[in-house]
Amino acid sequence: MAKIALISIRYGEEINGGAEYHCRMLAERLAPTHEVHVLTTTLVDIYDRSKDFPSGNSLLNQVHIHRFPAITIDAAKQKASSKASKLARKIRRAFYRTGLTSVFKTFPVWSYKVAEEIELLKNHSYYSEGLINYIQEHQADYDAFIFFTYENPLTVLGALSVPEKSILVPTAHMEGMLFRSINSQMFSQVKHIAFNTETEYEMCKPLFQQAMAPHSIVGVGVEIAAPEDWSTVLAQYPIQEPYLLYSGRITAVKTNQLFDYFIQFKEETGSPLQLVLTGDVQMAKVAHPDIHYLGYVSEAVKIALMQHSFAIVNSSKAESLSLLALEAMCLGQPVLANRQAAVMLEHERKSKGAVQCYGDYASFKQLILSLQQHPEKRALIAEHGKAYVQEYYNWERIISKFETIIKSDYIGQYN
Repeated sequence: MAKIALISIRYGEEINGGAEYHCRMLAERLAPTHEVHVLTTTLVDIYDRSKDFPSGNSLLNQVHIHRFPAITIDAAKQKASSKASKLARKIRRAFYRTGLTSVFKTFPVWSYKVAEEIELLKNHSYYSEGLINYIQEHQADYDAFIFFTYENPLTVLGALSVPEKSILVPTAHMEGMLFRSINSQMFSQVKHIAFNTETEYEMCKPLFQQAMAPHSIVGVGVEIAAPEDWSTVLAQYPIQEPYLLYSGRITAVKTNQLFDYFIQFKEETGSPLQLVLTGDVQMAKVAHPDIHYLGYVSEAVKIALMQHSFAIVNSSKAESLSLLALEAMCLGQPVLANRQAAVMLEHERKSKGAVQCYGDYASFKQLILSLQQHPEKRALIAEHGKAYVQEYYNWERIISKFETIIKSDYIGQYN
């Protein structure tokens, strides 16, 4: 039995972020055979600190939870550190954009502006000095530290504190933060990198080249909770079938043009289709009689909503995996996804069309009309989606991979 720490910026049954949910699912599956601890902050909503959990220790589903307070941001200091640190990532990104990735082969690990980047991370709203100190002071007590999401300060500063025991689950997508110099140090020093998809690995490969730490494609398993009784859901929420379902953080970045596309579709077709959204709202709400914000819902309600939806929508351009899409396919439901998220194109190809990608309003409209006009397609979509998830994202396979990584110093690089 190993003593394992998993590190996530937020943790709990009330938290619906993808990486945080991934962390909780893995922690609870490792707990029966290992002593599992989660190191996290008190954060629930960075925009409303009154919702914070109390700091301290607790137990949930055999998992020991240690909560540490996150810092209160000094806006002026954060702005100054952001300005001081940004040149390195701009230079590295310029090399990438102009096709000069051979520079990274010659100089794979960078130190330029790392000190400034560390200051920026220490001025991030997710930073917790107490949590980082705990890792440094208790590193000998643990056999492995599993860090979720490459860009947050707990991962970067924590993993670099104990690189020889660190397993990085980067959940990376193409964005400016990926080009920070300090990431070249973290991605080269950790014990192992557990990528979620081939797309994620292929994206990171040219940035870190031969210096990349031992790595493999591990992924995440999918678990479907028992659904809430549908009559109970309908009694609680003002929705009607058919509807598109969006579930997750509701931000301008995540939703992109979903609201505009949906409203235009309604105006052009007169369709009775509704748009139902669950999750924290972190943007101005779009007022429309057929757009319904349900707020946080339990996992049982979410699954019931997915089962009865016309389709599930993932409108984000920046995805490293999309647990929602995997859950939808496991339930036999079609997924409409933004094709600018490269991983969704991988899902579309491997699932034989259970995920269907749109690139503009015209293709968004056509995908919906096709599903409406050819309902017989849904059976094939369900068959392909379920088969895809079972082959690549079942928990038995995922846990076996993590067990191998935890027990071994090196399991060989993915090729």
